[in-house]
Amino acid sequence: MTSVTSTVERIHVERNGTVEIALPAEEAFLLLRPEGERRWVSGWEPTYVHPTEPSVGEGVVFQTTTGEGTATWVQTRFDPTGYSASYNYVVPNHRVTTVDVAVDHAGEVRSRARVTYRMTALSPEADECVQAFGDGFEEYVAGWGAAIQEHVVEGVPLHPTC
Repeated sequence: MTSVTSTVERIHVERNGTVEIALPAEEAFLLLRPEGERRWVSGWEPTYVHPTEPSVGEGVVFQTTTGEGTATWVQTRFDPTGYSASYNYVVPNHRVTTVDVAVDHAGEVRSRARVTYRMTALSPEADECVQAFGDGFEEYVAGWGAAIQEHVVEGVPLHPTC
């Protein structure tokens, strides 16, 4: 059995952000699930591993394609009444990430999603990518709100990705 020992610490970032959503919390939370993201994230195509049909709940496993390879996601927490969920995903030899989302009421027809990312590079090649993600996190999360507004609230169709 071979073990890997590294004396170099990989880049790790932790970022928090808030997304204002012009929908009630119940509807907004549906958009932050794997199937819901299809409505506002161009190219988001989760493939379910367990169970094999679209699902939510602790232990659900699905995969997505990234620029660096296949990300394998595991839902680790799901609280439909508290509108919160957590996911871990790994892109082999690149990064491991924890994503926490929690949606709160912010008025009768508005909500606020709190998003936390914890991302760690798994290789020297990933260090720059992880650092860039951390540096651009505010813009990244702002993009969520803009995309939900455009594609869900306003009904503008998503453009297919190449």
